[in-house]
Amino acid sequence: MLAQMLNVTAVQAGEIEHAVVPDRISNIYSDIDMRVRLAIKPNAALCEAEGCSLNHAFEDRIQQLGTQLSTAAFLVYPALKKRVHQFTFNVVDKKDLGTASNAAGKVVLFRGLQQLELTDDALGFIMAREMGHVIGKHHVKNTSAKLIISALASLAFPALAVVSASTAAAQATTATTLITSAASTATSMLGSEVALAKMKPDQLAESDEIAFKLLSNQGWDISSVANMLQFDSEQSQNGWTKDLQMSSDYLQKMINQEQLASLPIVEESLSNGEENVTASSAELFH
Repeated sequence: MLAQMLNVTAVQAGEIEHAVVPDRISNIYSDIDMRVRLAIKPNAALCEAEGCSLNHAFEDRIQQLGTQLSTAAFLVYPALKKRVHQFTFNVVDKKDLGTASNAAGKVVLFRGLQQLELTDDALGFIMAREMGHVIGKHHVKNTSAKLIISALASLAFPALAVVSASTAAAQATTATTLITSAASTATSMLGSEVALAKMKPDQLAESDEIAFKLLSNQGWDISSVANMLQFDSEQSQNGWTKDLQMSSDYLQKMINQEQLASLPIVEESLSNGEENVTASSAELFH
């Protein structure tokens, strides 16, 4: 039964992605999920003296970049204001490289990013990329998927409802209840992971495209971002870093496409210029 449900989950992941839950539920659920994920991340070492000053400087820099990116977000996506009142940016003292966010527009960056000494363009792209998940409503879609799969898991193990219906029966079959509950929970978790894994590539690509638009709106040097976001083998062991490497590659493709799209215009301009030069030369001889 578990295998069958995971099969159905994988096939219907595309359909689940289009389901939506109310913003209030998504905001709460995604915030809890973010806090849980942050809680299991290793903390960064406490700062001392000059280190604390560097931390504060980094935090101030994040706020400045965040203000610019927020302005761009509401200009490029005017309807966004209806569900996200504002973006907030915070640095959490986690030593890993990473970012996180919730559906309400809260974006957090891990302290580990500070050690990379990124340019404003590269750091801005990382922030805009996380904002892309909010703008693209990825938290809403992921929450919907998890809740739907959780409901399917409950239906897959109806014994839990039957046993719980009678207090006496529940007391008499505690072991059965625990086993059934554990099976339902495991199925829900595994099903969610399958669905989210199937949705993830498209969401990453969409968040990259959104980040590209936000940086372009502010006139930042996008071409330098892809070169800046290269990591060594040790850093690449981080799952988040691997995703960012994919984003960097995808960003380079978008840059190449944009450059190719502008070539006909350049060639046409050059062609027209040659014609004008020829015409001018002809006039000289007349």
